[in-house]
Order: sequence, then C-alpha cells, then structure tokens
Amino acid sequence: MPLTTLGDVATMAARLPAELSKAQHRGVQQAALVVTTGIRQEIRLSSGGDMRLSGVGARGVKVGARYDIKGTTNPTAIIRATGPLHLIERKTGPHSIPRVGRRRRRRIRVLKFADGTYARSANHPGTPAKKPFEKGYIKTRDQAGVKFDLEVQKAIRVVLR
Repeated sequence: MPLTTLGDVATMAARLPAELSKAQHRGVQQAALVVTTGIRQEIRLSSGGDMRLSGVGARGVKVGARYDIKGTTNPTAIIRATGPLHLIERKTGPHSIPRVGRRRRRRIRVLKFADGTYARSANHPGTPAKKPFEKGYIKTRDQAGVKFDLEVQKAIRVVLR
C-alpha cells in the first residue's frame, strides 16, 4: 500500500500493534513446536526408538515432551518432559533394589534373568546421563529464533501492503 496521505500512515500505524501481537503468538507457537520436535527426536534416539523406557513398570513407560503457550499480550512457551524422562536425562548413582516381601501369596520379583529365573533383590550399578532434553534444545534453539523472526517479518509485510 503506497503511503500517499497522512491518513494512510495513521491507518498503518493503527493496524501494526494488533498484527504484531498475533505474529508474536504465532512465532512463539512455531518456535515451541520446533524445539519440542527436536527434543522428541533426541528422546527417540535415547530410548531405543519407541519412546518407552523398557525397564520401568510392567510394560515400560512412555516418555516425551510437550509445550503449552501461556499469556496473550506477552506469550511464553513452556516446554515440559512427560513421563519419567529424568531417568535418562540425569545420571543415576549406584543403588540397591531391596527385597520385597510377599503380598497375597505372590512373590514380588525385582530382576528377571535371560534364563527365566528371578532375583528378589539387586544391586544396580547406576546409569549415565543421556540428556535428550538438553541436546534437543541445544540443537534447535537457533531454528526456533529464526521461526519467530519470520513470523514477525511476515506481519510487518502484511501491514505495509
């Protein structure tokens, strides 16, 4: 839109805040999606491809990442881990898994061996930190900034037309 009169400038100036506010919300959402996708890819690599921790619970437990957008005038993305991701994000030290007594005539088994036998207690050596959340964030933070900037630039171009 060519600026021929002072009224054109006033119209453009009036539209700019609303368009920038919408662009900011879209930019935060796009950036959060990029970072969350990167974190999920790292979790997939760290968990063996299925995003489940096989040694936790009876059938393994699902882990992942998600985001929420908070606020309207100044939107913020909160990215969270889902499931017990801390078990592979941080290292675990050596610990004992104690013997558990009987419950209703059923023995609680702590550890299953390859030959099909069980142990009722174990000494776990600990696990190293794989840090999929941190690695995913580091790999995608620059792309997230670019996504946000593109949304703001797009809004400015819309107002200037």
